Amino acid sequence: MPIDPKKVYLATSQGLSVVCATCEKYWGGQEQGLDRCLAVDGCGSPIAGDVFHEYRGPMTRFDTFCFVCGNRSTHAVRVDNSVRVVGVCAEHVEHVKNLKAEGKRAPSVVLISKDGESRVDEKTLPEKPVIRFRS
Repeated sequence: MPIDPKKVYLATSQGLSVVCATCEKYWGGQEQGLDRCLAVDGCGSPIAGDVFHEYRGPMTRFDTFCFVCGNRSTHAVRVDNSVRVVGVCAEHVEHVKNLKAEGKRAPSVVLISKDGESRVDEKTLPEKPVIRFRS
């Protein structure tokens, strides 16, 4: 299912995470008239104690961009029991540090680098983050 870039922009400008706004499951739910995405196993952001584990979309390398706005990450967010590290930018890092999902431990936030370059071994990761919309 192709995702309309204009709809992605509108959704993120209204506060939806850029990850959700580029996920096929979110737009599938919208097409069905639901007020939620089609994730079945509690998918969500690090603020909700998850790392978008059901994400289906064009974004890769979650550690190199901010999951909130899509800008280059300066920090990484790690959630217990997860291998995936999710990025967050300098603008949103304090917001993430101050929020905690009810009944869940707050995610740990660490500095990646002041210039946003990932410190993760490139050989262990897929390609650089690029948003690709299927036509």
